[in-house]
Amino acid sequence: MAPGTSSQQKLGRGAAGSGPGDPEGPEDATALTPAIVPPRWVPITSTIICVLAVLDSSYLTYAHFSSAAVLACSTKGFVDCALVTTSVYSHFLGLPVAVLGLVWSVGMLVLCNPWAWRAASPWVGRIRLLGSVTGAVMVIWLMYAELVKLRHLCEYCTLVHILTIALFIVVVFGTALAVHPEDELATD
Repeated sequence: MAPGTSSQQKLGRGAAGSGPGDPEGPEDATALTPAIVPPRWVPITSTIICVLAVLDSSYLTYAHFSSAAVLACSTKGFVDCALVTTSVYSHFLGLPVAVLGLVWSVGMLVLCNPWAWRAASPWVGRIRLLGSVTGAVMVIWLMYAELVKLRHLCEYCTLVHILTIALFIVVVFGTALAVHPEDELATD
């Protein structure tokens, strides 16, 4: 850090109390700084994964409410999307799994965008981690239902499962590798 440059100036906020709306003391300044700063690749990677999951789960939701026939995949052999997406396991707690996947994907997109990764509240990170764990647990249950109970696989469902596990890994590593803003400033 350059001589005479405060940590507030380093974060792009100017000196504390230097203008209207600027923090007046260290307590206010802390509220504006991110809770954690992840490696640069984490917000971009997690956002891309979430966008792909939203697209795939949107397609599965469309297929659920129209007809399984719109799914462009095999209906014979081990890969049978129609059988999987219309089975008894295609609902969880009375709700279509495709809709739950879409809601989860959109929620994770909100929690994994670059701005959310730099949120001041530590609760955003906690909820993001909880969401990724919840998604991974749901995927394990769905893969069990597909492979053991149904003995069939849906390739579009599998894509969402792969994206969910990939997002779980990125969120866990991104959270573990993140530094606190004070640590980041000390290394500059």
